Amino acid sequence: MGGGRRPMRNSKVRQRIAAGKLKLRIRDLRNLGARSEQVLGAIGIRTADELRRQGAVRTYAELKRAGSRPSLNMLWALAGALEPWPEGTHWREIARGESRLSLLLAVEDLETATRRPG
Repeated sequence: MGGGRRPMRNSKVRQRIAAGKLKLRIRDLRNLGARSEQVLGAIGIRTADELRRQGAVRTYAELKRAGSRPSLNMLWALAGALEPWPEGTHWREIARGESRLSLLLAVEDLETATRRPG
């Protein structure tokens, strides 16, 4: 199978997620595994819903603030895990795609806004 988007396996699964009857773990999301789940848990993000609420950019910035020194691949993986929800996009598509620059600029803007003067 190539690096394209994978279709949602089952429309009933999508309906259960939308209805809140099925909770996805972080490791269930595309691009993310047990190690990502552990790293995100260290900054207080323990569920896929929490990650979705926080968003890729804020989560990545928080990982940097916490000192975990994430690579840009983590930013691409987080963005890909969340869009489109819940199927996701392969991280390489994000890294090579149109959203790459906007993600980098959003991280820079957030970091600039949260820096304390002095």
